[in-house]
Amino acid sequence: MRYITVEGLSFQYDAEPVLDNIHYHLDSGEFVTLTGENGAAKSTLIKATLGILKPKKGTVTISETNKDGKKLRMAYLPQQIASFNAGFPSTVYEFVKSGRYPCKGWFRRL
Repeated sequence: MRYITVEGLSFQYDAEPVLDNIHYHLDSGEFVTLTGENGAAKSTLIKATLGILKPKKGTVTISETNKDGKKLRMAYLPQQIASFNAGFPSTVYEFVKSGRYPCKGWFRRL
């Protein structure tokens, strides 16, 4: 099952193009690694794919359901959490633990 389809994605900061005509897709069961040098636009690609940044052109289609027909859930963890929400101090353990609540419920021991 196809979860993400990106076609012709282009993005620029002000007048500086950083992504140009990107095409890719992600299917169920795939493990993907995105590598590259600093400044290669890896974070920009992820943010544009997730709709955090608005592409200059192109389309991004994200499935609403997973392969089992349940609602597809995704998460994004920014590289620097302070840039996301400086008023949210937490340890890695607390952060990961908070993401387990939908699986176990709020009042069950993790």
